[in-house]
Amino acid sequence: MALLIVLVLGVARADAGAGPLEVQFRSVTVPQNSVPAIAQDRAGLMWIATSKGLTRYDGYRLRPIELAGDEASPKRGLGWVRAMAPSAGGRMWIGTEFLGLVAYDPLTDRVERHAESAPQAPIRAVAEGRDGAVWVGTMGRGLYRYDPGTKQVEPQVLASHGEPETRVLSLLAGADGTVWAGHWRGLARRVGKAWQELPLPDLPDPSQGVPVLALAEDNQGRLWLGTQDGHLGVVEQGRVRWVQALGLPIQALAQGGDGRLWVGSKNGVFWVDAASGAVQARLRQDPRRAMGLAGNDISGLLRDHSGAMWVSGYGLGVQRHLSHPALAVRGPDADPGGPLAEADVRALLALKNGEVLAPTQTGHVVRLDGRPGRDLATLGEWPRERHTVVEIMAEAADGSLWMAAAGRLEHRAADGHLLRDWALDGGRAQQLLLRADGSVWLGMQEGLYRLAGPDAAALERVHALNDQKLHGGIYVLRQAPDGRLWVGGQPGLLREREPGRGGLEPVPQSPDEGLGSPAVIALLWAHDGRLWVDTTAAGLHRLKGWDAQGRARFERVSERLGLEGVFGGHLHEDAQGRIWSQLYVYDPGTDRLDSFGNAEGANFGSFWFFASTELPGGGLLFGGSRGLLRVLPDAWQPERGAPPLVISGLRVNGHRWAPPGTPGQALTLPPGKRTLSIEFAALDYADPSRLRYEYRLQGLEDDWTRVDAAGRNPSFGPLRPGHYVLQVRATAHQSLWSGETLQLPIDLEPAWWETDLARAAGLVALLAGVWGWTRWRTRQLRQNEAELQALVDERTAELRELSLTDTLTGLRNRRYLELRLDDDLALCLRRFETPDDAGPGPDADLLLLLLDLDHFKRINDQHGHAAGDAVLVQLAERLRGVFRETDSLVRWGGEEILVLARETERRDAAELAARVCAAVRDKPFDIGPGETVHVTVSIGFCAFPLDPRHPRLWDWRACLGLADSALYAAKAQGRDGYVGAVRSNGLSPREAPDSLEAWQRETRLDVARSVDDDAFSPA
Repeated sequence: MALLIVLVLGVARADAGAGPLEVQFRSVTVPQNSVPAIAQDRAGLMWIATSKGLTRYDGYRLRPIELAGDEASPKRGLGWVRAMAPSAGGRMWIGTEFLGLVAYDPLTDRVERHAESAPQAPIRAVAEGRDGAVWVGTMGRGLYRYDPGTKQVEPQVLASHGEPETRVLSLLAGADGTVWAGHWRGLARRVGKAWQELPLPDLPDPSQGVPVLALAEDNQGRLWLGTQDGHLGVVEQGRVRWVQALGLPIQALAQGGDGRLWVGSKNGVFWVDAASGAVQARLRQDPRRAMGLAGNDISGLLRDHSGAMWVSGYGLGVQRHLSHPALAVRGPDADPGGPLAEADVRALLALKNGEVLAPTQTGHVVRLDGRPGRDLATLGEWPRERHTVVEIMAEAADGSLWMAAAGRLEHRAADGHLLRDWALDGGRAQQLLLRADGSVWLGMQEGLYRLAGPDAAALERVHALNDQKLHGGIYVLRQAPDGRLWVGGQPGLLREREPGRGGLEPVPQSPDEGLGSPAVIALLWAHDGRLWVDTTAAGLHRLKGWDAQGRARFERVSERLGLEGVFGGHLHEDAQGRIWSQLYVYDPGTDRLDSFGNAEGANFGSFWFFASTELPGGGLLFGGSRGLLRVLPDAWQPERGAPPLVISGLRVNGHRWAPPGTPGQALTLPPGKRTLSIEFAALDYADPSRLRYEYRLQGLEDDWTRVDAAGRNPSFGPLRPGHYVLQVRATAHQSLWSGETLQLPIDLEPAWWETDLARAAGLVALLAGVWGWTRWRTRQLRQNEAELQALVDERTAELRELSLTDTLTGLRNRRYLELRLDDDLALCLRRFETPDDAGPGPDADLLLLLLDLDHFKRINDQHGHAAGDAVLVQLAERLRGVFRETDSLVRWGGEEILVLARETERRDAAELAARVCAAVRDKPFDIGPGETVHVTVSIGFCAFPLDPRHPRLWDWRACLGLADSALYAAKAQGRDGYVGAVRSNGLSPREAPDSLEAWQRETRLDVARSVDDDAFSPA
């Protein structure tokens, strides 16, 4: 009767759930979310049996594990797998439903059948003993022992009350060598070479027994068992003692790293205290908890090498428990009608009495128990008659509360009674600070406001010292140790000039040591008086001091440690001097910055700025969209070391290849294998996406290549024969890399022709052949040399012509002019500088003409760029009809053409320009089927040398600029015409005309204009 009372009390307590703090898991996507069994091998890889067959998981993908085949019989899946057992030698023993016992061997990367002489029946349990023998329990064909060394199968005889029992459901090989078997009617253990039955007490019909579905050994060496009818028992001093009667089939057992026993049932997981046997909590699926248990029908439990717990089941799939002793999430109330049923909390306040006020987006203010050990239990709703959403809160010295909500500042008594309220301006309230003088300061979405005291009539907007308004959001208000107010936000970092008197002024900053981002979102004065600053883009900063000019000198901590973006928007200091936010912790003593989040079970949705508080006992609390993150800094220890690294896949010349089965063993590749594709993985199953990798192949490269998880499958090749070493390292930290490195030696064997002897023999043969071949080839080459040279010259000329020609118009381009211009100018200058008695002679001048189509942009805009291109092509044809082949026609840019007319009298320039205008004007341009357009051209020209008496006074650039000015003058006089400089009489380039009026009144320049073709300005 006493046992029954204990069991009933245990079940009643189990129904209470897991408490207010969430238990979080990370799910692995598997087919149909049905997983009958899970295991972990010696290397740390997870093995997951699914409805589609057995797979191996490295944190990133499920690799199918199939039975090895040959050319006549390809690979095939293993079907339904209910039992697996890792071997100390690296194998994984697998019990199948229809194929009997098989094993995966990492040395060959193959699955092979074993114990083929054993009775064929569905295998329900597998275990490996200390002697390496494999114990196999079947459903209907009994238990047998298999020796992998001798390949011998030894049937075992199990009995219950004198009758044979052939239905084996669970097996366990204990640390002391004892082998335990749970069967359809009870429990047995192997003593010597015989099996001994252990009676199960207090059964209604002992002769019928009860199926023992699960076995586990705890850290004290005790055996735990779970039965079909829900009894949880422990074997002590050779006897079974029932601990709990859960009323549900117990299908899996495992002990966690904290000593707690995990009990997997048909309807959830129970946490049981292994010492007392009391049920501490019951975990069941809750659709409102996205990170909770994904299903209730549990098939397996496993503690992995890191100490984390895994759960598998039907409808659940497989999940890894996420936890950290310093971190916990307070999710919504278990009761959908509870005050915190909606856990989106964007403001927090810890009161002096240990309670925490948590306003939700429903308008309720929830009271939580913030005292140590109370797990933020819900105490009820804080009395407030209004249901507007509270945005920010503060507690006054007298216990009254100030809060901002929906455009009102409320002052309330400790019991919630409204004392007075005031209208607020500036949008959402983001900061609220109570000062010793009774004033209330509010940082708003737009500006800073101050209430002089509880008796003040209204709030006033605070201006800077220059009487300018502070625009933009105010994110933080803090009072410095000297009493001065510091303000941070979009306007930057400001402070009071004198304590308590207002008058905000920007904090001067050293140009080389200022804040990395102007927007300040958090401030903290540490216990040592040091100021810490968080900015929106450059993260955490520390005030180092002030320079000689009184300017602040900041150390950019986040930037130096490789962290981008905000540090968290909240800054808190723990008892050890570490700086915390809801995302990171920085230890100034070790100069180490660590992140935390989903991998540690700290998924509380989107975090909110302006929602944090400090709890009694040193804890911290942060608000999020789906709950609260509680941090216990004293329990925080930075992660040490890196997760184990494995080669999870290998391909050679594109074909799958077995990687070495033992660490450090070399990968030897036969001749002809020259390309490698290697996949590696760090076995951190908490959050594999956060991992980063570095690798290098020594012998090919010395530099490390850094990649994220998507780049962990590099390829190398083709590689020369020789010795290489692949080195890989991984980290989950943003800047620290572990010294642990995965090393894979690789030996590429040479083919026979790549050996030293073959190379020497080949060299001798090659030299003899080269001598004979050279004599013959020399004669051939000499015969072909002339022909080849002719072809080369012809092709070179073609390529040179293409490089000097505009592709659209066929005119020359600027490069052509650059190549020819110096020679033309030099020849012209020699004629003028060394004339004979008769002067430089006829046709000694060069004429420079710049042509520009009038209103060409209008053609492109109205008819399209294809029409514009057609006009340019036809313009080139017409210009070729006006000018000689010896003249250079250059497309200068867009619709602008430069013409260099050689050996032409300068007095003929006007006539030549007029002919060009007529050639363009007189005939419309064809721009498409049945469509034409009339076009005119404006021309500016200049003779060279412009001043024959001083040939070098006007160099090429000056003449080009004068022609360009003449072109603009032609445009100004009405377009469809020309303006040109024929001769200079004492005019210098600095005095060149720059407008039509200047051209008309300049007397030292002979000018030709189309307005009056016979009119020249007098010399």
